[in-house]
Amino acid sequence: MLPSEIASIASTVSGLAATVSLIYVGIQIRLSVRHTRASIQQGTAARTTNILFGFMNAEAVAIWIEGNGGKATPELVRERQFHYQCGIAMIAMEDYFSQHELGLLSHEHFSRGSETFRHRLKEPGLQAYWLKQREILLVAAPSYCAYIDSLCTQEKTPV
Repeated sequence: MLPSEIASIASTVSGLAATVSLIYVGIQIRLSVRHTRASIQQGTAARTTNILFGFMNAEAVAIWIEGNGGKATPELVRERQFHYQCGIAMIAMEDYFSQHELGLLSHEHFSRGSETFRHRLKEPGLQAYWLKQREILLVAAPSYCAYIDSLCTQEKTPV
């Protein structure tokens, strides 16, 4: 075999290796972006949940109500605490939905969680909370709203 033939083969192999390497890097970047989005979503959910957990304390709720010009009656404090509990549940559902949309949950894992949420949404207080939130979120997050609506209306969640 002539040196020019060897050089030609080496050049072809080198070009092929570079192409494969670029494809691999592209796949890794795509996966990294997906995982970064998931981490951001989880961080947002955790931060919001922590804030809402802070409002579980009756004194904190009373301060919030009074700071906003209201009268902190025991009934209003408990109503707000329930509202914040519902918010925490919905944030968990949103995070679950986002993780699935990013392809980070298996079909079985997502189905199991969805069934758990579906049962929680049968509770009248949580369902009423959702219907109020739905009005606010419908334009901003239509696919999330469709997911939650499917949990409210179907026996089994399609995935």
